[in-house]
Amino acid sequence: MYSWQDDYIAALAEMDPAKQRQYVYRAMAAIEQRRLSPIEPDSEEGQAIARAERALEILKRGLPESDG
Repeated sequence: MYSWQDDYIAALAEMDPAKQRQYVYRAMAAIEQRRLSPIEPDSEEGQAIARAERALEILKRGLPESDG
């Protein structure tokens, strides 16, 4: 498992929209942090990150607008 995947899995599993929003942004931040080190785009992790980013964008679009 990669370091960013815990937050990603939490975002996918969370049912409460407010908490899910927090996990989505935490997962996105964790992926950005991981990108500070080189990743081969065609590597297993590079492909996993690409899939995760697509899924997080879909989740983000499906969330209700924030109250804050």
